[in-house]
Amino acid sequence: MKTIDRIWIIILVLILVSFAGVTVYSGMWPPVSVVESSSMQHSDSWTAGAINTGDIVFVKKVTDAQTQVTTYLNGSKTGYSTYGEFGSVILYRSSSGDVVIHRPVFYLTWNGSMPVVSGYDNQSWIEITSNYVLMKDVGYSHRNLLIILTGMVGESGYITVGDHNLALSYNYNETLNAYVAADQNTGITNAPVPSSHVIAVAYGEIPWFGLIKLNIMRAYGEWPYYNDVPQNSYLYLGISMLAIIGTIAAPYAYLRSRRRK
Repeated sequence: MKTIDRIWIIILVLILVSFAGVTVYSGMWPPVSVVESSSMQHSDSWTAGAINTGDIVFVKKVTDAQTQVTTYLNGSKTGYSTYGEFGSVILYRSSSGDVVIHRPVFYLTWNGSMPVVSGYDNQSWIEITSNYVLMKDVGYSHRNLLIILTGMVGESGYITVGDHNLALSYNYNETLNAYVAADQNTGITNAPVPSSHVIAVAYGEIPWFGLIKLNIMRAYGEWPYYNDVPQNSYLYLGISMLAIIGTIAAPYAYLRSRRRK
C-alpha cells in the first residue's frame, strides 16, 4: 500500500471515529444544527464565542431539562455562561412546530395569579408584578428586558429570548425604560416553553462552514435570511477552506519531492 493511501485511510478513520463519538455524546441525529438567522449574534460582524449565522452548533439531547438547562437568571448567580452570556442556549420546538435556538431567561411557574420566577432571590435588578417581569442590564447589549405576562397565567415553562433580538428590539416601553424581546411576546412562540418541548442544549461550534449548506438552501429558495450573515464570514470561510486544502495537499507535495530525489 502506498504511503499516500495510508494517509488517506488514517484521515478517513479519524473523521469517522470523531463523528461517531460526537453522535454518541449528542444522543440524537443529526448531532449538529446550522444557524440560519442572526437572532443570537452579538454584532453585525462575525464575533468569536457567539452564535453567528452560518455556524454549525453541536447539540446534546435533553432528557432532564431541570438538570441540563441553566437559565440566564441562574447562570448570573453561579457565573455559568455559554456563547458570551449567562446560561445555556437551547433548541426548542415552538408553538408553530419550528425549531428555535435561543437562550432561556428564567423558568416561570404560578402561585394563583402571581408569577413565580425560578432563581429569583430578591435581586435588585429584577422586578416582578402580576403583569410583567422586568430585568435590568441584560446580556451583551445591557438593555432592560420587559417580559409581558398577559395571557400566560397558569402556563409554566421557560421564557426565552435571542441575544441579538434584545439588542435590536424597537419595541420600547418608555414608562419602564425597557424593551420587549422575549419569544413569547414577539410571535416566535405563544407560551412559555415546557420542559417537554426542549430538544437539546447547544455546546461548541464550527464557525462559517454552515454557510455551504445555507447557500445550497438559498438556491432552492429555502433560506430567506441570507442578508443576516455577519461581515467577514465568507472571507474566513474561504481562508479556512484554503488552509484545509493546503493541509491535505501537503503530503502529496512532500512525497513527490522525495520521489524526484
